Amino acid sequence: MLPVVDAHHHLWQLAAGPLYYPWLQDPEPHDFFLGDYKSLKRNYLPPDYRRDAAAHDVVKTVHVEAECRRDQQVAETRWLTGLNAAHGLPHAIVAHAWFHTADAEAILEQQKSFPLVRGIRSKPVTSRRPAESVAGAEGSMQDPKWLAGLRLLRKFDLSWDLRVPTWHLEEAA
Repeated sequence: MLPVVDAHHHLWQLAAGPLYYPWLQDPEPHDFFLGDYKSLKRNYLPPDYRRDAAAHDVVKTVHVEAECRRDQQVAETRWLTGLNAAHGLPHAIVAHAWFHTADAEAILEQQKSFPLVRGIRSKPVTSRRPAESVAGAEGSMQDPKWLAGLRLLRKFDLSWDLRVPTWHLEEAA
């Protein structure tokens, strides 16, 4: 069996958890581009991950931020760091920070203070369809504040985890 590095997984604790995940816990469903996600609306912790990955030789894992309430982005990193201490995973974290907000640099600095943080996932505002434009919208990839926040990743030696629709890939590059 070949060793595997799982470069993108999520963990969450919905029942009595320390964080709130609107897309998983709000009573009304969210518009989710991957379809029906009802089966995800349950706790998913390291023992669950290990059970599901048991048939594979997973040697390292990377947790990518799981869209908890955005004022809890640093709290999510703290919680994941505690999971690592208690369960030995995740081994690395791609945390969250908005690039276009006034506190972007402070949030990035806080995220970088956690030894497991290697990168940031910050989803820019994108159009819902290729024919639509968000050019110049706050938080879009043309927003000067967003671009300034993106440039801060160099200062903190962090990668950017890209997630945009295919029609925005050229712009993201």
